[in-house]
Amino acid sequence: MKYITEITPQPILEVETKDLFEISSHSEINCEFVNVKNASTLEPLINLKITSDYPPTFKQSEVVDTMLIVGYGNRFSIFGLKKKEIKVQLSFDGYFGSFKVDHGEIFITTDAEIINLNLQGIKNWETNHLGIDGVIISQITETEIIGSGEWDPPSGWKSFVLDRKTGKKK
Repeated sequence: MKYITEITPQPILEVETKDLFEISSHSEINCEFVNVKNASTLEPLINLKITSDYPPTFKQSEVVDTMLIVGYGNRFSIFGLKKKEIKVQLSFDGYFGSFKVDHGEIFITTDAEIINLNLQGIKNWETNHLGIDGVIISQITETEIIGSGEWDPPSGWKSFVLDRKTGKKK
């Protein structure tokens, strides 16, 4: 089964709602919902309440196989849709930027780093000090991660190249 997701301020009323980040079941500040639907029938499957310690700068959700991947505010999670359970939870000191999925790996950017996980959520590597106010991945190749980090806002971007397997700077 294929799924689609969207992040909205309101849940779909006719299906179950779970608190993905488990910050507070009563918190409505900085709160939205990831609504998951069957891609063929558009039948709703589940709502996941997502909250953050502060308003999210960036937010993203995507389904890969039967795993829902969500980044929001200063948090990241992988949620198994079959068993409806949280597989991975990460919390960042700074903010979540984005994620890219490529050949069974997830590359997560934050304000200052890139974290590489496999689809089961096991960390392969983490590279810090790539920027102070944003990290962007421009390209993922078989051997490299090419990107840039913001060092002197608003326009002080510096390029970097990382080894895809180790995360070490080249």
